Amino acid sequence: MIGSTKRTDGRARSGWLAGAIVLLFIAGPAQAQDTTLVRDGWIVGPLIGVPGVGRESAAEFFTLGVGGTRLVPNRPGADLAIGIVPRILSEGVVAMGARAGLALPLALTGDLFLIPSAGLSAVGGVGSGGGGGTGGIYGGAAAVIAAGSVGFRAGVTLHRYGQPDGNLWLVEVGLMHVPLPSRRRASPE
Repeated sequence: MIGSTKRTDGRARSGWLAGAIVLLFIAGPAQAQDTTLVRDGWIVGPLIGVPGVGRESAAEFFTLGVGGTRLVPNRPGADLAIGIVPRILSEGVVAMGARAGLALPLALTGDLFLIPSAGLSAVGGVGSGGGGGTGGIYGGAAAVIAAGSVGFRAGVTLHRYGQPDGNLWLVEVGLMHVPLPSRRRASPE
């Protein structure tokens, strides 16, 4: 009888301890949900890209552009970019590319984001002999690591324009402005 009482007391203590731990985990997040630090704004800045088709890159047709992604962690936002091919300018041709779509900035940490995106894409050019272009779709992903309001972005997008040889990829890097974390009241979910 005495041995069974000790086991019951041990179980009771274990139950109280487990209950206290559960309460700490429940109470801790409830307090943290009042305010939290969130980066909210636009990731925007210059981009340098190298295009390619299939397994072949075309570094001589590198691109200079600007891109912006609406950052609200773990929520969809706009993804925009426009660029030109400087090498062709010397030949009197203006070649441009643009994309507009949706991105989902996934917060891996408060300073590291994985950003998949997809949407519409267009490339075109104009010169003394005329001009032309085509549109299609794109999909891609980028990673952004921030230190304060400065971020490094690296990503790749795949563009499909409908022609068998119209599939293009673009690897881009850029030094971006990233919104600083600010205190925000957490939204009820």
